[in-house]
Amino acid sequence: MLTFSRRISDRYSVRIRISERDDGDARESTFLKRERPEMTLPSQMHGAEVSTITEPGGDGGECDALITACPGALIGVRTADCVPIAIYGTSPQNIPVVGVVHAGWRGIRAGVIDNAVQQIRACGAHNIHAIIGPHIGTECYEFGAADLQEIVDLVGMEAAGYTIDGNPALDMGSAVRKQLTQNSVAIDHDIRRCTAQDSRYWSHRANGDTQRSALIAEIRMSK
Repeated sequence: MLTFSRRISDRYSVRIRISERDDGDARESTFLKRERPEMTLPSQMHGAEVSTITEPGGDGGECDALITACPGALIGVRTADCVPIAIYGTSPQNIPVVGVVHAGWRGIRAGVIDNAVQQIRACGAHNIHAIIGPHIGTECYEFGAADLQEIVDLVGMEAAGYTIDGNPALDMGSAVRKQLTQNSVAIDHDIRRCTAQDSRYWSHRANGDTQRSALIAEIRMSK
């Protein structure tokens, strides 16, 4: 499991973890079983809804992004080709605010990244950064022309590319990076591993996998 720790203040840090195949299926109740009572994994809808979690294990409902300023609450999203994103910042009281986003092409089009960043800012957060997790690469993501044009109209030509076979493709990574940059979010780390080609990850597009990886974020008291 990939793990990133970022110290936010003298009292708090943010920990972000990204699971791999060997860590198990994030859809199963056995996934991170000991931490499950404090974890919120929403019912993802490929939309733009954002839920705020105010206590460990709080109900996320139907949404594609979660945010929290509650230490001890674990929030996560599940993916198997879509882009998982962790976004974090600090309030004027030096309390971290952290969010997680499930960004598929429909969510990108609907504005899930914009909404998540806006709600993090509404909590008073500033100095906002993002970590982008593994997702399907352009060369493996053949895409319909009409839908591709919608994304290009939204974020620009950098979202368009070609597959290995020369067919039109969507570059979701570039689309995500563009939307984060447009929202003045600094990219802390970008894990450019293609889930369709890297055997460490589940891929619905390449293999028809029904299992999911997870990106989990939490606020921790600094030691």
